[in-house]
Amino acid sequence: MEMQNYQGFVNFLITLLLVTTFLIILARRLNSVIVAVIIQGLLLVALSATLGWTTGIHEMYIAAVLTLVVKVVIIPVVLIKAVNIVAIKREVESFLNMKMTLLFAVCLVFISYLATGQVIGKGSGLLHGALPVAVSLMLIGLFLMINLRFPIMQIVGLFVMENGIFLAGIGTTIGMPLVIELGIFMDIMVGVLIMGVLVFRINQSFDIIDRKNLRNLRG
Repeated sequence: MEMQNYQGFVNFLITLLLVTTFLIILARRLNSVIVAVIIQGLLLVALSATLGWTTGIHEMYIAAVLTLVVKVVIIPVVLIKAVNIVAIKREVESFLNMKMTLLFAVCLVFISYLATGQVIGKGSGLLHGALPVAVSLMLIGLFLMINLRFPIMQIVGLFVMENGIFLAGIGTTIGMPLVIELGIFMDIMVGVLIMGVLVFRINQSFDIIDRKNLRNLRG
């Protein structure tokens, strides 16, 4: 298959990945955040499958299946259980207000496009929109981990960052070695499970998981 025939659809999927990141930022309830996380995972599944179909790289189908299992099933289940067990309040709270949070996220996207604009040439054969969006996801994911108060949202920030790394891998090289894909998926899955256990234990010990209040426990 000629990649050029599907370039518009691939770019559309990449754009939607960035849109779902802003949906996570705009979501005011934890359940809405989880829905956005699932949508972002499904978009990566569609992108991996499309690249496998257009390039003939069969490993991309394996990446699509792994993405479906880990990002659409396992991680959302961990998040849902964490929310149901430890989250008394279902509203998302952040240290910055919504306007400042959106402004900061838009600035990170602008910086990503500015920084990567000279990296990919038009004749390179790479997915032109993949790298700036991938860097945007990594930076915004890190920002979410810093700005959002509940440890549950740290998992979401880690998820968004890993999605950026995954997008950079499949978008700028049109496929990654399978061993790297397996390593990334195992790392993110283990990280999410460990963070989920820590959230449960913190809630059992202190009956609260708000980072602002947990700072007061320092002696």
